[in-house]
Amino acid sequence: MGNNFARTRIGCAVAVALLCASLLWAAAEEAIAELGDARVTYDGTRWHAVTRPQRIEFEPIGDAMRHADPVAMRVLDDGESCHALALAAFSLGVYETDNISRAPVTVGGVAGERFEAHTGCRNATPIGVVTCVKYGGSAYLVQSLNAGCDGRNLFSASHPLDEIAAGISFAAAAR
Repeated sequence: MGNNFARTRIGCAVAVALLCASLLWAAAEEAIAELGDARVTYDGTRWHAVTRPQRIEFEPIGDAMRHADPVAMRVLDDGESCHALALAAFSLGVYETDNISRAPVTVGGVAGERFEAHTGCRNATPIGVVTCVKYGGSAYLVQSLNAGCDGRNLFSASHPLDEIAAGISFAAAAR
């Protein structure tokens, strides 16, 4: 009898775990936004996207509001270098542009650059991040910047920009 009881408990635990996993999966609502040749697949339960000319603004919603700052994706002419575009983006906030760090990155299978800058604020504020990739004659910037000396993503293990950038794919424009 003890053996059957243990099997029943294990079976119930597995069933509950599968049910919880399926509910979590169902709660994650896949949403899609498009900009130029880029397509962004994101979690609609965590982000609200507003598409404007030449940009998509992703605002965190629900529990994500406590842990993530807004993210924007912009499409620009690729006449400027990624470094120059990142400098221009950082100049809209209070970022120290003398020590911008840069690293290679791949977004949607396209090689690009990631730039990070600290703010000139006295309090703990999140770093600004700009990722730039060039595709199909355009430059795509994914950025998470603060206009002032505040922000919510102070000690997060991951940056909200990374979550959005992970869902980007590029498709050749029909010509």
